[in-house]
Amino acid sequence: MNKLRRFAKKEDGAVMVIAAFGLVAFLSIVSLVTDMGLKYHQKSMLQSAMDAAALAAVRYMPDEQTAKQVALEYVEKNGFSTESVVVEFPSSEIVRVSDSREGKTIFASLFKVDSVQIKAKAAAKYVNKNMAIDFEYLMFHGDNTQFTLGGHYNLGGSIFGNGNVHADGGAGSAVTGTVFSANNATHNQYSVTVGRLESNVNSQKMPDFDETIMSVVPVVEESMFSKTYEPISKSAFYLNRYSAGTTINSSLAINGNTYCAGTLSTGYNSDLLIIYGDLYVEGDFNPQCPVYVKGNAYIGGNLTTTWSRAFNVGGNLYVAGNTTFQGDAAINGEYFYTGGNLNRGSNYKLTCECETFVGGNVTLNGVTDFNGSVYCRGVFDKQGSVAMSTRGNMYIYDTLKLQSGGTTVNGNIYVWGKNATDELPAADIAGPFTLVGDLYNRKHTLSLSGQGEYNIKGIVYSGGKLTTNQGSSGITLSGCMVAEDDILIGGSTHTYNEAGATLSIYSRKGDITLYSQQGGFELWGIVYAPKGNVALASGDFNIHGSIIGNTITSNPGGLTMGYNDRELPYSKSVKTAVLIE
Repeated sequence: MNKLRRFAKKEDGAVMVIAAFGLVAFLSIVSLVTDMGLKYHQKSMLQSAMDAAALAAVRYMPDEQTAKQVALEYVEKNGFSTESVVVEFPSSEIVRVSDSREGKTIFASLFKVDSVQIKAKAAAKYVNKNMAIDFEYLMFHGDNTQFTLGGHYNLGGSIFGNGNVHADGGAGSAVTGTVFSANNATHNQYSVTVGRLESNVNSQKMPDFDETIMSVVPVVEESMFSKTYEPISKSAFYLNRYSAGTTINSSLAINGNTYCAGTLSTGYNSDLLIIYGDLYVEGDFNPQCPVYVKGNAYIGGNLTTTWSRAFNVGGNLYVAGNTTFQGDAAINGEYFYTGGNLNRGSNYKLTCECETFVGGNVTLNGVTDFNGSVYCRGVFDKQGSVAMSTRGNMYIYDTLKLQSGGTTVNGNIYVWGKNATDELPAADIAGPFTLVGDLYNRKHTLSLSGQGEYNIKGIVYSGGKLTTNQGSSGITLSGCMVAEDDILIGGSTHTYNEAGATLSIYSRKGDITLYSQQGGFELWGIVYAPKGNVALASGDFNIHGSIIGNTITSNPGGLTMGYNDRELPYSKSVKTAVLIE
C-alpha cells in the first residue's frame, strides 16, 4: 500500500505534459501572428501595385484600350501576374484596378490552411490641383550676412534675416510688423518706425518651393519638334500630263488631276491657272499668274510665286524644297509642308488654315495667319512691322525672333534653341505681343525686348536668362516667370496681373533684379531667388506678397508691400492624377 501511495503522488511526468500543451498553444499564437503579418504584407504589396497601375493608366484616359494596357503593365512591373486583375472605367475620367487572389501561409499550413484570400483595389482620376504658396514674412534674407533695408518703404508685415537686420531708409519709412533677426535686429530711430524688434531668434532654412513652382512649367522633349506627312502619291492616275519644262502662257482651267514630269511655269501675262483636282510637279513650280488648285499639290523642287500674284490650294501643300510667296497665298487643307525655307514677301498676306511644317528657316515680311500649329526646324524670323497670328502652338527648333508689328499666339510657344549662344538669344520677342498659353525657352536667353505691350496668360520659362527691357506699355503676365539663371525686369517696365490671378518670379540658380522708371511696378505673389540676390533698384514698387532671396538688396525710390490677397500664385491649376479609392 505504501508503494502504491508513493507512485500515486509522483509528479515527475506532469511537467512535461503541461509544457507540451503550452508549447502547442505558443506555436499556435506565433503561427497566427506570423501568417497575419504575412497576409498584411502581401495585401500591402498588392495594394501598391493597384495604386501604381491606376495612377499610370489614368494619364491615357479617355483612351480605355491604352489605359487598360498600361494598367496591366504596371501590375507586372510590381511583381504580380495579371490573370485575375480587373480594369474598369466607371466614367471617362476614372480608372479602377482591382484584384483578388490567394496568398500563401507558413505555419497555418500545419493546420491545413494553405492560403488566404487577399483583395485590393484602387481608382484614380485627374483633378485640377491649385499650386498655392503661403509665406509668413514679406521679406526673407536667407544668408547670415547683413541685411539692410534702404530706400523709402512701407511694409505692412514682418521681415526676417539669418544675419544682422537693420531697417534703415528715408524719413517716414515703416515696418508695421516685426523685424526678426537670428543675430541682431536694429532700425534707424530717426527715420524708420517698426512694430517690434526681435533679436537672437532661431535661424530658419530657406523655404523650398521648387517642386510646387516647377510643376506648372511645361515638360518639353526634342521629339516634339518633328512631324512626318504623307504627300499625295506619284502613282495616282493623272488625267492631264505635261512634260518637263512646260510653260503655260495662257489662261487655263484644267479638269482633273494634273502631272508634270519636271519644271512647270506659267507666263506673266496669263490671267489665271485653275486646276480642278490634284497637282503633282516633279521639279520646280514657278507660276507668274494667279494659281488655284482645288485639290492637293505636290512640288518636288522649289515653289516660287511672282510678285502680287495669288496662290491658293484647297487641300494639302507639300513642297520638297524652298517655298517663296510674293503675293497673297492660302493653304486650306490639313497641312502645309516645305522641306526647305519659307519666305513671305511684304505687303501681302499668307493664310494657312492648317498645320504648317518648315524644314528650314522662316522669314516673314508680310501679314501671316497660321490657323494651326507651326513647326520650324530652323530660325523663325518675323521681320518688320507686320502682324502675325496663330491659333495653335509654335515649335521652333532653332531660334525665334519676333520683331515689332504685333504677334498673337492662341497656344503655347516652345523654343529648343539648337544654335543659340550667350550672345544670340534663343528667343527675342518684341511687342505688341499676346500669348494665351505658355512660353518655353530651353537654354540661353529669353528676351522680351522693344516697345509695345506684352500680354501673357501662361508660364514664362527660360532654361538660361530671362530679360525684359521695353516701353511704358509694359507686361501683363497672369502666370509666373521662371528662369534657371538671372532674371532682369527693367526699362520702363510695368509688370502686373489681371484681376483674379497672381504672379511669381523665380530664379532657380541666379539673381533677380527689378527696376522701374515709369508707372511703377505692381506684382502679386512671390519674388523668389533661393540661391541668389533679389535687388530692388530705382523706381516705385507695389508688391502684394513676399520677397525671398539668399540675399536681398533694397534701395527703391518707393516700396509698398502687403500680403497677397489673391487666391492663387498662378493663373492656371495643375492637372494631377490622384487616388479616389
